[in-house]
Amino acid sequence: MSQARVSRRQFLRLTGGTVGMMALAACAPVAAPVAAPAGDTAASAGITVAADTPLWVLQNQDFHPDYNEFVRRHIEEFAAEKGYALEVADVAGFVAGGAEMQKIAAQVAADDSPDLLQRSGNVFQWKQLDLITSASDVVNEVIAKHGDTGERQKKDLMIDGEWYAVPFHVRSDGGWALKSVWDNAGIDITAIRTFDEYREASLEVSDPAQEMWGFGITVNRSGDGNYMMARVLHSFGAFWTDETGQYVTIDSPEAVAAVEWVVETYTDPKWDRILPPGVLSWTDPTNNEAFLAGKLAYTMNGGTLYARAIVDQVPFVDDIIWDYPKGGPGLLNFFGLGSMNFLKIRGGKNPEATNELLLSFFEDEAMKEVYTVATTYALPAYTNMWEWDEITSVPNSLAQKEGALDPAGWNGIAYPGPGTPWIGAVETQNLTTDMVAAAITGQATPAEAVRQAAEASVRIFQEMGAAGER
Repeated sequence: MSQARVSRRQFLRLTGGTVGMMALAACAPVAAPVAAPAGDTAASAGITVAADTPLWVLQNQDFHPDYNEFVRRHIEEFAAEKGYALEVADVAGFVAGGAEMQKIAAQVAADDSPDLLQRSGNVFQWKQLDLITSASDVVNEVIAKHGDTGERQKKDLMIDGEWYAVPFHVRSDGGWALKSVWDNAGIDITAIRTFDEYREASLEVSDPAQEMWGFGITVNRSGDGNYMMARVLHSFGAFWTDETGQYVTIDSPEAVAAVEWVVETYTDPKWDRILPPGVLSWTDPTNNEAFLAGKLAYTMNGGTLYARAIVDQVPFVDDIIWDYPKGGPGLLNFFGLGSMNFLKIRGGKNPEATNELLLSFFEDEAMKEVYTVATTYALPAYTNMWEWDEITSVPNSLAQKEGALDPAGWNGIAYPGPGTPWIGAVETQNLTTDMVAAAITGQATPAEAVRQAAEASVRIFQEMGAAGER
C-alpha cells in the first residue's frame, strides 16, 4: 500500500508527539554495554561489529519479567558467542503515546540509530516516518523454515508486498475467567457470546463484600481500554473506517448505540455491583494485578496474565480458562492476534549482525524456550509451530489457534480496513477512549461524543494524506 508523505515534524504532532525530540539516551539501560575486545570484533562469514558502534538493541519490557529476562539473555549470549560488542536498552511497554517514536526519530535524524527494536503493533507509522527498513529477507527465510504467518501479521507488517518487521510470536489475547466462580453460579462463561449476556451474567457472580467482581474491564485511556472499545463498537456494527481505510465511518447510529451501552454499563446503579472499585481509572497493569489477586471473575487481557499466573503459581492457576472475546448483534464472532515483532531501524550500523541475531531466535530450541517460559502469552506466528508439543499440550494455548490463523485477520480499530498511519494516529491519540470518557463524564451526549470523534478523525486522516470523508 503506497503511503502519502507528510513531514516528520507534522507526523509526530499528529501521532501524539511533541516537536522537541528527546534522545534515546533517556531510556534506562538494562545493563552496561557488553565488553568487547579492542578494535573491531568479528564472527563467521566475515561479519564485523565495530567496538565504537556496538550492536544496539532496544528491548520491549512486557508485563512478564521471565519472558523479558529470556529475550535479554538470548541477545547477550548471542553477542558473547559471536564476540560482538553489544548495548541493550529498555523501551517501556504499554505506553499510549508517541514518545518512543519521537526518541527513535531523533536518533535516526542524528545518524545514531539503534539496530533493532522489539515492539508490538503495526508498522505503518514507522514506515511513514521512514524509520525502518525492509525485513523481507529475514521473514522469508523464517517462513521457509517454519511455515506461513497468519493474515493479521500480513495486515500489520506488510506494505506494498514488503515485510517491515519480523514477527517473533503472536501475543495471546482475549477473555480470561475463573471457571469455578462461573460454574458455582451455574453459568458456562464460554457459551456466552454477547456483551449483553456477559454483563447480565456478571450480576450472578459479583459479590463486592467478598471482593469478587464479574466485569473486570476498563474503558480508561490505555491499551486495554482501546481494545475494549474496538470490540464493543464492532459488536454493535460500528466501524471507525471503511474497507479501504481511507474514509472515517464512525459517525453512525450503531456507534451512538455502542457508546450509550458503555455509558450505561459504567454509570447506571444497576451495574454497580459488577464493577471493581476505580475501574474507570485503571491503567494497563491494573486488571492483571486484580485478576491475579483473585478478585476478578473475568477480564480481557493479553496472555501475560496467564503466563504470570503460571510462573508465580497462584493458587487458582488451574482454574483459569481462556475465553473467545464477546461480540454482539452487529458482529458476533471476530478475532485476530497481533504479534510481538522486531523492527530494523534505518541507519543501524550493523545490518548483517542484526539479521544474524534475528535468525538465531528462530532456531527450534530458542522458540520452544519462548513458549515454555511464556506459556500461553507467546504463541506461534508461523503455522508449523502450532504442531509443537509446547503448544498442543496446553489447552489455553491451543484454543487460540483458530483466532491466530483467522483469514479475516481482525486488526482492532482499523477493521475492516488495513492498518494505516492515520488510523494508527487515531488510536495513539486515544480518540476511542476519549470519546466514551466525554459521554461518561457528561461533557457530551453519546451522539455528540461520536460526532466530535469523527470530526477529529477526519482532520487526522486528511492531514496525513487520506481522503477522510466522501
